[in-house]
Amino acid sequence: MRRTTMLAVTTAMAGGLLFAAAPAQAAGTGTESAVSAVSARGVITCNPEELRQEAAKTEQAAQRARAARKIEEYRRLNAKANALRAKAQQCEDADRNA
Repeated sequence: MRRTTMLAVTTAMAGGLLFAAAPAQAAGTGTESAVSAVSARGVITCNPEELRQEAAKTEQAAQRARAARKIEEYRRLNAKANALRAKAQQCEDADRNA
């Protein structure tokens, strides 16, 4: 129970950090698959494919940490990878609903 709660909190925190950093990343690459949304701070652009690639790299780093028995680092990296995948899914959903 405690591990599940800690994982949920860690995932939520990692996701919150990604959402807070989104305006700083608003200077997009201008690719066609980018999604634009208007918020109170301005236009936010995200690239789902780029987010998924970053998630894959983070997942690989998490697996290396797990193999090295660095469990806390593994959990942190795994939560970050899950948050990146969730953000990519949100971008795709926003694109479909726009």
